[in-house]
Amino acid sequence: MKFSIYGFFLISCLSWGQSKVVSTLSQSKLDTSGPQPVHGILLHIEDPAKHLVYSKSFGKTLDGKRDLLPEDSFRIASTTKLFVAVSTLQLVEEGKLTLDHPFLAYLPETKSKPLQSLHTFRDTVLTHTITVQQLLSHRSGLADIFTDAEEAFIAHVLSNPKRQYTPQSILALFFDFQLHTKPHFAPGNGWHYSDMNYVLLGLLLEHLEQKSLSEIIRSRIIEPLGMHATYFEFYEPPVPLESRVAQYVGTLNFSEINTSFDWAGGGLVSTNGDLAVFIKALFQGQLLSEASIEAMIDVHPTQENESLYGLGIYRTSYNDEYYFGHYGYYGTFVGYAPATGRVLSYCITQAEPPFNVYNYISEVLSNYD
Repeated sequence: MKFSIYGFFLISCLSWGQSKVVSTLSQSKLDTSGPQPVHGILLHIEDPAKHLVYSKSFGKTLDGKRDLLPEDSFRIASTTKLFVAVSTLQLVEEGKLTLDHPFLAYLPETKSKPLQSLHTFRDTVLTHTITVQQLLSHRSGLADIFTDAEEAFIAHVLSNPKRQYTPQSILALFFDFQLHTKPHFAPGNGWHYSDMNYVLLGLLLEHLEQKSLSEIIRSRIIEPLGMHATYFEFYEPPVPLESRVAQYVGTLNFSEINTSFDWAGGGLVSTNGDLAVFIKALFQGQLLSEASIEAMIDVHPTQENESLYGLGIYRTSYNDEYYFGHYGYYGTFVGYAPATGRVLSYCITQAEPPFNVYNYISEVLSNYD
């Protein structure tokens, strides 16, 4: 009994010491006055082998009235793509979709015709050759409205920060910026990250299910998993009494901007706790079959320095351990390490932080190795 008590005491001391190091490191990254302010950091780490659940927050609310809380919510941005990818693969398992089939073939003429010229490569229309799998894996070649027309898009958004977007208005902007004539390559001949891939998947899901995308994700993922703090911002009512952190792009508080333009590419609001529930459920087989999970994480880069991306999911490595998950533009990430069952979720609250986030997270995790 004495040995057991001593062992428990020793483990507790080690955990306290590790947490103190991580807290000191995280506090040092906060900067509320610079050109790239970091008002807060939310960290969540789970390690079943060590019986560890570390969920902490650093920083204060913008009004300074309280400390940030680990359960505060935030925009998860492109991590939303994981939810869209899972919903798509569920439809594949149900026999409603085939990955190597052209996505336009699933849409009636009234819906497919306006989309047919989205991919016009060297004066040749190739949209009809884009498959569902190419949309999921960003191998369609489609241009990206955020990066390939960045200046024009930012100017458009800031001209009316409260504008409510729809999937149709997002598509209209794509054509207005002439991006349909600027694909990066023929479908299947490379990798280029584009939110337009997921806009098209969102339209496809809505047609097949005859529901809004927010209803689809809620009924297939959010409600079955009991993710009570998660919702599709601007497309369904917010969670009551939510407590949100402010997320910045440089000095601009993007939390004050209507980002309904993100839609299928990045429209969800969640918490680290809810994201941990989601990523564990995914890899523990609660949402997809083992075969679908294997297909999802089957990463085969085709070019040097290409991002390691499967079907709606990144493979990344921290301290020589692989995590599968997704990054979000406003400084977020959720991932799962199949080898150890570790879960990592974080929100930095700044899209352009003045420090190397990868190195920071690697240092954080090294304290729990």
